[in-house]
Amino acid sequence: MDGLQRGAAAIVGVAESDLGAVAQDMSPIDLMAQGIHRALGDCGLALRDVDGLVCATAQSRTSGLALAEYLGISPAFVDTTILGGSSFMFHLAHAQAALQLGLCKVAVIAYGSTQRTIGRRHASVREYNPYETPFRPFLPSTAYALAASRHMHQYGTTREQLATVAVAAREWALLNPVAWEKKPLTIAEVLSARMISYPFTVRDCCLVTDGGGAVIMTTPERARSLKKAPVYMLGCGQAITHANISSMPDLTVTGALPSGRQSAGQHQWRRVVLLPPRNVWAVFADRGDTAAAPRMRCAPGRRLPDRVGARQWRRAVVAEHGNSGNRSYSVIEQ
Repeated sequence: MDGLQRGAAAIVGVAESDLGAVAQDMSPIDLMAQGIHRALGDCGLALRDVDGLVCATAQSRTSGLALAEYLGISPAFVDTTILGGSSFMFHLAHAQAALQLGLCKVAVIAYGSTQRTIGRRHASVREYNPYETPFRPFLPSTAYALAASRHMHQYGTTREQLATVAVAAREWALLNPVAWEKKPLTIAEVLSARMISYPFTVRDCCLVTDGGGAVIMTTPERARSLKKAPVYMLGCGQAITHANISSMPDLTVTGALPSGRQSAGQHQWRRVVLLPPRNVWAVFADRGDTAAAPRMRCAPGRRLPDRVGARQWRRAVVAEHGNSGNRSYSVIEQ
């Protein structure tokens, strides 16, 4: 994304809504608003300061209108791009562009979902695909199971190696006091769990919870006057390769590769390094609903390591949700 200037926007506030099974009497818009108010409190801004609104949820066709009405604001800039779980990394780039061009001065990015309370079938209705739907796939898990099977065949990746990703994700969760699961997970438990779509069991797949969150972004000038040290956007990249797994050009190479190169070029890195010095964070967002997704996209064309622990990833943030078609990559510096 060559038009974006390095460091032209800063993240100044972040917060989550209530998480877990919390939406018995709440909507996704309620959870978005809860996250926004907490994120504004995190940076010392008020709702009256917000003139840019960026949001998305599969549970609302007009989430921007609904959220603006709920908050009682009339933002100068609104974006409700929906590209699955990577939407919010695209949103970071869109908000940075809006701030850089002066379309707004304070932008909020928000998400909310009540999928645990209402069930996955109601939270995200699947569109009919004549090449996939007749085979009754359990999406998105079946799509990633296909990619994992191909990776195992092509590179000799073992089932145990894929399971280490779920184990490492659980290690991260145990560091979070509001995590849904509170107990360690072993490779044996992953392998013996209920099968969802071969080779993945239920323990390979992402947990489903209610929740939401918000990120506050502003200009570097405004950021310097706030109560916390800002986190500057250094580079962004994005790529769209497909919408359905049957159209994925290569099941073992995702759009993270071109989007990472874009981001690294903007940041002026000669290569993407996941563990750089100086509190620089490489943040992937990938529409992948299985825990194995990040391992496959971080190491296309090679076998996976036998062990990946949370300690090895303390400086790298990997987020996944949805399916494999859209990728966005951002580099931020604190």
